Amino acid sequence: MQIIFQDPYASLDPRKTVSAIIGEAFKAHEKLSAREREEKVQELLAVVGLRPEHIRRYPHEFSGGQRQRIGIARALALRPKFVVCDEPVSALDVSIQAQVVNLMKELQQKLELTYLFISHDLRVVKHISSRVGVMYLGKMVELADKRELYANPRHPYTQALLSAIPQPNAALKRERIILQGDVPSPVHPPSGCRFRTRCPEATERCALEEPAFKDIGGGHRVACHYR
Repeated sequence: MQIIFQDPYASLDPRKTVSAIIGEAFKAHEKLSAREREEKVQELLAVVGLRPEHIRRYPHEFSGGQRQRIGIARALALRPKFVVCDEPVSALDVSIQAQVVNLMKELQQKLELTYLFISHDLRVVKHISSRVGVMYLGKMVELADKRELYANPRHPYTQALLSAIPQPNAALKRERIILQGDVPSPVHPPSGCRFRTRCPEATERCALEEPAFKDIGGGHRVACHYR
């Protein structure tokens, strides 16, 4: 298991070259000579779309997208099967986001990787994910296949989130759901259903009883009393 961090500017040691950053994994876990480590680093750079000569450069000499490619190469160094992607494109420009997400999809298929992709950008989630879970104040409120969740959201919070996605076709109008109130403190969440203070459908039962995270059919799970 490995992780790809959110901020490519903060997650790479500015005092080390790309060779040292990526090669550290081989130095710690595999008995390789310096030459063998360098060859492996160059192979990883090629996999993520960077050139062999980049091996001697420092992080400040790269763009944000290139730095995130270095972070991806570092995560793949020891051939993990499971990769946690902590908002890996949120700090990048939109045009660069697409390049990095497409690279991750290619690597997923090529290396047979499983991603846990954490993001607040529902467009990116739809593009890269096969199964989507929605969380509110640290609790899962809905979980379903991607197509099912985007076509048939059942939890009021999921419905509000999806209604906020910009619609590129002006002819297709979507009713925007505006949630009232502020987000409660996750340290001291509301009793019962955590979403009840902002839910337009909340009742007294929601304050007294925490809803079960139940399957409503086909692996679609929802934490709501009235779904």
